[in-house]
Amino acid sequence: MKFEIEIYRNGTVDKLPGPSIYYLWEFNKLYQLYTYVYILKGQGITILIDTGCGDVKEINKNQGYDIFNIPKEEKIESILDKAMIKPDKVDYVFLSHLHHDHCSNVEMFPNAKIVVSKKGLIEYMKNKRPYYYNRFDFPMKPINYISALPQEKIVFIEDELEVVEGIKAFWVGGHSPCCIAIEVDSKKGKVVFTSDIAFLIDNIERDHPIGEFYNLWECYEGYKKIKKRAEVILTSHDPAIIDHLFKEGKI
Repeated sequence: MKFEIEIYRNGTVDKLPGPSIYYLWEFNKLYQLYTYVYILKGQGITILIDTGCGDVKEINKNQGYDIFNIPKEEKIESILDKAMIKPDKVDYVFLSHLHHDHCSNVEMFPNAKIVVSKKGLIEYMKNKRPYYYNRFDFPMKPINYISALPQEKIVFIEDELEVVEGIKAFWVGGHSPCCIAIEVDSKKGKVVFTSDIAFLIDNIERDHPIGEFYNLWECYEGYKKIKKRAEVILTSHDPAIIDHLFKEGKI
């Protein structure tokens, strides 16, 4: 089964220092990244990869400036309107990881099965959880929603799983213990959504890890897995995806 992929920008992430994007590099440069929500359609199935940011006022206040900027036309409600999708008609939501700009709004999709890293969720539930150190990065509301779902509404990813025909998810870690990548069959071949193990496609193509990692070795190993599988690489934050590679917002 081959899926059509729609690409929607869900605001910008501004003034990120170079060493956050590239480990120990570009110390004097600031970057602007995009946040994306990806929508997959095929054979009567509707899938979201990530659900985007919610209210970012508290996050921006904690940061000390407006790091996240989301105009009304790029909020999740507007994205769904543009895609002509009703929230209760979404079949699956894949959460690349549990950061606020990826898992917020998950409760909007009451009939969707939620695809999430088992290792990541278990690590979050531990009393000592050094990788989940604050409620700004890992918001309680969506994670509590996922945790309260009945077993049949959650699809846990351990190592690798074909969730539906034509879509596989596999664990990569690196950026956080909950990072999974998603491989999708499309008309342009195998498309791999990387999660935040890479902010830019360049991170993978050059084997230059992000600076915001919890495990550097997992980044390198994850890049090997992704390059072995992917004919098209889509990260969660690379502006080039819609500015240059797929200007029409479709694959």
